[in-house]
Amino acid sequence: MGPVNGSRIRSWARLPLSVRSIRTSIQELTMADLAFVVTTIAVFALVALVAKGVTKL
Repeated sequence: MGPVNGSRIRSWARLPLSVRSIRTSIQELTMADLAFVVTTIAVFALVALVAKGVTKL
């Protein structure tokens, strides 16, 4: 039988620091990608709004 104290949950803590920092970097890159997508959508929405306003002039 394996350990019962829940050590599987904290298994990442036993990894070397370099592996943990790579994991953090992947999370940071994912957040950067998400921010880029959201910003791009916001810019296109703003351009569409301006174009719609210009056509009404």
